[in-house]
Amino acid sequence: MTLTVLSICITGVIGNMAGESILKLFHISHPIAKGLALGTSAHAVGTAKALEMGEIEGAMSSLSIAVAGLMTVIVVPIAAGWM
Repeated sequence: MTLTVLSICITGVIGNMAGESILKLFHISHPIAKGLALGTSAHAVGTAKALEMGEIEGAMSSLSIAVAGLMTVIVVPIAAGWM
């Protein structure tokens, strides 16, 4: 459990620090794509960075966190039943 929390925190911090640079490196300039990428990969800390980048980025980042959470809650029990 502790390792999971640690990895989530590190992912968020690294995503916040390097997220914008990585987006520039791969020439991702669309605000919706930026928000979805940061929200899905860097969680709440990435959403904070997305809000700094703009309103659209922040909104899409928040939406991607919610959708990823719902998909996890729905898909994981189904997949666990198949195993």
